[in-house]
Amino acid sequence: MSELFDQFIVEAQDLLETAGGALLALERDPADRASVDELFRAFHTLKGASALFDMAPFTRLVHAGEDTLSLLRDGRRALTPELADPLFRVLDQCARWVAALETAGALPDDAPTAADALVRGLAGDAAAEGTAAAGGEAEAFPWLAALTAEERAGAGDGRLTAIDYRPDPECFFTGDDPLALFRRVPDLRLLRIEAAEPLPALAEMDPYRCVLHFRALSGADAEAVRPAFRSVPDQVHIAAVTLKPALKPAVIPIAVAPPDSLAARMLEEQGRILELPGSAVERDSRRAAVARAVAAILASLGRPADRRMIEAACADAVTLHRFLAEGPARPATPESPPTAIPAARRALRVEPERMDALMALVGELSVVKGQLGPLLRRAEDGELATELRRDLKGFSARLDTLVGDLRHAALRLRLLPLARVFDPLPRLVRDTARRLDKTVELMLEGAETEADKDILDVLGEPLLHLVRNALDHGIEPPDRRITAGKPPGGTLRVRAFQDKGGVVVEVSDDGAGIDPAAMRRAAAAKGLLEPDAAAALSDADAVRLVFAPGFSTAGAVSDLSGRGVGMDAVRAAVERAGGRVEIASTPGAGTRVRLSLPLTLSITRVVVVEAAGALYGIPVALVGGIQRVPRAAIRAVKRAESVVLRDRVVPLVRLRRLLGQPEDVRVRESDCVVLAELGDGPVALAVDDVGERADVVLRPMTGVLRSLRGYAGTAALGDGRLILVLDLRELL
Repeated sequence: MSELFDQFIVEAQDLLETAGGALLALERDPADRASVDELFRAFHTLKGASALFDMAPFTRLVHAGEDTLSLLRDGRRALTPELADPLFRVLDQCARWVAALETAGALPDDAPTAADALVRGLAGDAAAEGTAAAGGEAEAFPWLAALTAEERAGAGDGRLTAIDYRPDPECFFTGDDPLALFRRVPDLRLLRIEAAEPLPALAEMDPYRCVLHFRALSGADAEAVRPAFRSVPDQVHIAAVTLKPALKPAVIPIAVAPPDSLAARMLEEQGRILELPGSAVERDSRRAAVARAVAAILASLGRPADRRMIEAACADAVTLHRFLAEGPARPATPESPPTAIPAARRALRVEPERMDALMALVGELSVVKGQLGPLLRRAEDGELATELRRDLKGFSARLDTLVGDLRHAALRLRLLPLARVFDPLPRLVRDTARRLDKTVELMLEGAETEADKDILDVLGEPLLHLVRNALDHGIEPPDRRITAGKPPGGTLRVRAFQDKGGVVVEVSDDGAGIDPAAMRRAAAAKGLLEPDAAAALSDADAVRLVFAPGFSTAGAVSDLSGRGVGMDAVRAAVERAGGRVEIASTPGAGTRVRLSLPLTLSITRVVVVEAAGALYGIPVALVGGIQRVPRAAIRAVKRAESVVLRDRVVPLVRLRRLLGQPEDVRVRESDCVVLAELGDGPVALAVDDVGERADVVLRPMTGVLRSLRGYAGTAALGDGRLILVLDLRELL
C-alpha cells in the first residue's frame, strides 16, 4: 500500500499540472475541445485514484469538478472567468492536499469543511443549467411502502428526495464508486443496500463485480441531489416524494445491522477472519484489515463509529461480536485521520539514456583501474624511468578525461528543464492581471533549457518576484497604454537559454519602464542617498537602485508590492547561488532583468586569491576582470579608496581589512585588483595575489562555523589544499 500511495502522490502532482495547463488553455480559447477533454480526463483520473484511499473530501471535491466539466463537454455551459475561478480554486486546494499527503500522510483536519465550501462554489451557478435534463415529476418507488417504522422515523416525514441507484456491474473498472456517490448526497437520511440478484456462495463471489442495489432518502431537494450522480445518469432515478409520518414512532435499535441482511453476514464473516490461526504479525495485519472493513460497512449503513473504538473492538472475535450486537456506546464522531506515515521520498526522474551513459563510463573506469596494477608491478621491477614515465602520463591523461566525463554524466542526472519553474507562471499572470484589471500576454521561451535541480529551487522565488513586479509596476493599465499609443494589452516575455556554462533567464516587458529621475527623487526622499549624491548618479546606476534594500517607488503598500523587499530579495538569492543580476530599462518602452546563474551548485568555478598567507575563492560568475593597478592610480580619502577601471570610478576595498587581517607592510609598486560585478555596481577588491581558476565542490559551513557570515562554504583544491569561498555581497 505504501508504494501505491507514493505512486498516487506522483501521479496526482502530474495530473494537477496537466489540469492547470488545460484550464488556462481553455480560458484563452473556450472552443478548444481538446483542452476540455484533457481537463475532464485529469479530474476523472484523480477521482478514481483518490477513491483507492481513505480521503473522502478529496474524492468528493474532484468529483464535483468532474460534474461541472461534464456540463462543458455536453455544451450546456460555457467557460467564463466566473466559472474558471472556482475550478482554479479546486486545483489549488487539491495541490495543497497532495502536499499534505506527501509530508504527513493524511489530509488536514479542515479538509471536509474546505471541500464542502468549494463544492458549493462549483454548484452555485451550475444548478439551474445542469439539472434541467434530469427533471420530472415524482414517480412511484415501490420500496417506500416497505420501509419499517424505524426507517421512517430516521428519515423523517414530509417532502423528501428518493434515490434508486443500480450501478453497472462493471462500475469499479470505469472509476465509479457507488458509496462515494452517496457520501456526496446532501442531508442523507436513509441508505439501504441490498443484493440486486441472488448472491452466490462466498467462495464463488467475484469481488470486482458490483451486484448491489442502492436506495436512499435525502432531506435536500432533487436539484441539489442530482449533481452527485451526474456521471451515472442512466443508472439512477431521482425524484421528489412525500413520506407520510409513521403511525407509531419507534426508537432506532442499538444493534448495528439488521439481522439476516447482507451487512450482518459481512460483519459476521469479519469475526471469523479474526479467529483464523497465524503468527502475531499475521493477526495484527488481519485486525487492521478487519477494522477498515467494519468501518466501511458501518459507514454504508449510515452508522459510522470512531476509528479508535472500532480498532479496540477488533482485538478479538468475542469483543467484535459484542460490539456489533450492542452498537457504539456513544454518538458517532468524525473519523480521525489515518496514522501519519513517513513522508514519501522525493523521486528524481532520469532519462534511461543518461543512466546508460553513466553505467558505460563506470565500466570504462573499471577497465582503467585495472591498468594501474601492471604499472605498479613494472615500477617495483625497476623498469626504466623513461618508459614508465611515458606510460604513467598516458594513464593520467586517460584517467583525467574519464573522470571529467564521469562528472559530466553524473551532473546530467540532476539536470531538469526550466519548465518546472515556468509552469506556475501562466496561472500567476492570469490571476494577477485579473486583480489589477490589466490585459497581459505571457510569452515563454526556452522552457526546455536544463539546469541543476538546486538551481531551479533557487530560481523559483526570484522569478515570481520579477513577474509580479512587471505586472504591478511595469505594464500599464489599458487606458494608459492606449493614451501612450500602445495596444491595450501588454506583453511579458520570460526567456531562458544556456550561456558560458551557465543558465540565463530574462524577464522583459513592454511597459512604462523605469524613470531614472523618479528613482533619484525616491532615493533622496527615503534617505538612501544625499540629494547631491543622488543627482550625480548616471541613469544606469539610478535604475539599479531598485535592488537597494527597502527601496520602492510605490505610492501605497498592497498585497502585491510597495514594501521594497522584492527586488532586493531577488538579488540576494541569485548572488548567494553564485550568480548575478543585470537590469536595463527604457522609459516608455519597458524593462529587462537578466538573471545569470551557474549550471549547477554542486561544482563551482572559482578564482583562487591570497590574502595574509591564506587562500580564498571568489566565484568566477562575479569576477569582471583581474589586473594590476599602480599604487599611484589609487586615490584615497581618509580610509576610503577608489580607482578608475574601464573609464569608471570604482570603490576599492582591501580583502585583508574585510577579513580583519593585519595590513600588508611590504612596499609594493602595484596592487593586484579583482573587479567584482555585484548587483548594485562594481567593486575593486585588492588582494595579495591571484592564483589558478579551479572547479571545486562547495561544501556548506557546518557546526559552530555555520553562523559565520561572509563565507559561502569550503572547498578542496586538486593538490589537497583547503580554501574558504567568499560571499562577497555579505562581506561588502
